[in-house]
Amino acid sequence: MVTINMPEYRISVDQLRPGVFIRLEKTSWFDHPFLFNNFKIKDDKQIALLKKLGITKLICIPEKSDVLPLRPTEKRTQKVEEEEKNLSQETIDHLWEVKRERTERLKEKKLHIAECEERFSACIKTFNNILKGMLSGNFHSVEEALAFVDRLSEYFLADRESTLHLMNIMDQAESAYSHPMNVAVLSMMVGKEAGLDREDMTILGMGALFHDIGKSRIPKKILKKRGELTKPEQQIIAQHSAFGASMLTDIDIFPKAAARIVAHHHERMDGSGEPEHLKGDAIDKLARIVAIADAYDNHCNHPAPTKSLTPYLALSYMFGQQKQLFDVEVLALFIRCLGVYPPGTVVQLSNGAIGMVMSVNPKNQLNPSIVLYDPGVPKKEALIVDPADEPDLRVEKSIRLAHLPQEIFEYLSPRARITYFIDPHGA
Repeated sequence: MVTINMPEYRISVDQLRPGVFIRLEKTSWFDHPFLFNNFKIKDDKQIALLKKLGITKLICIPEKSDVLPLRPTEKRTQKVEEEEKNLSQETIDHLWEVKRERTERLKEKKLHIAECEERFSACIKTFNNILKGMLSGNFHSVEEALAFVDRLSEYFLADRESTLHLMNIMDQAESAYSHPMNVAVLSMMVGKEAGLDREDMTILGMGALFHDIGKSRIPKKILKKRGELTKPEQQIIAQHSAFGASMLTDIDIFPKAAARIVAHHHERMDGSGEPEHLKGDAIDKLARIVAIADAYDNHCNHPAPTKSLTPYLALSYMFGQQKQLFDVEVLALFIRCLGVYPPGTVVQLSNGAIGMVMSVNPKNQLNPSIVLYDPGVPKKEALIVDPADEPDLRVEKSIRLAHLPQEIFEYLSPRARITYFIDPHGA
């Protein structure tokens, strides 16, 4: 890369050579077949195409270039002229088709996410009614819950990416009600990846859905307390796993194996968990899945929005700082399911562009498909790019949702009614 700190400046298209980073000016995004208005020249074919389009002047951005443009007095090789003569309409039409395909992919993704959101919202209401029935002693609700778990598999495991995207852009008001659903669906995704049979999947889903039911026995003033809890308060909350398991065990038709998940979901592999300080193999295997899903969702949806982590940072923290707490094999499987950059993660690319991860590439998890924020491109025409196909693009970092300006949120979000917490102090 060119390391000289030079300001941007206007050049002639005749000064271009591969490696120069340019910005098209006074040219509508709709008037050219390139995916971006800003990009690095890859080869002489691109220069030939720019000339064919009648573009004579453009902006050079030295700090992003590998080489500087030719000086006005320098002669270029004949290769561009040859490429211009050989540039077929078929080649140009193909570039337009790629551009159209990228915009259509986003429209299709948004449609899937909208359908997923509708189902997810309906399922949250259904589960809340089931939970109320359980707490009021209507044990017919257990049968409803078993059927509900089957529907979760059908609705949300087939289109994993839309489901993860929806979870990761859930606003704060919704996240409080969706936590049991999030934990259940995340757990069942891992269970499916692990090859669990239908019976174990049902047990896993039931244990995950009701993992926090014991909190109904804890005074609300403790649960809703802001600030630090006293040691006695912490000890009371630590008992919610045991409370929940006891409540569910008293229901004859509730699966005992699922009640054991509830009992163990806060136990940790190193023995530091609650309430019995179980260690290693003493912890139920399915509970180890729920423990990871529960911790992840709590990291991403912290009661204090400024403390919420991006999906990427949550996974990084769990694997880097909390690995001793969890079953490492299950944690690795969890990360493989979600991707290094899970759908819904807002990222910054190596060219400075901001985007939101739309889907994960299982074969190359560091290069997910990303919808880009570009104020020069209409939101409905926004592009999905694949860094794996663009050699000069890579994900550099994830960005906390609270650190983004409102206009970027509104542009990137596929949801119509979402609201966001914006940190007035910026990034």
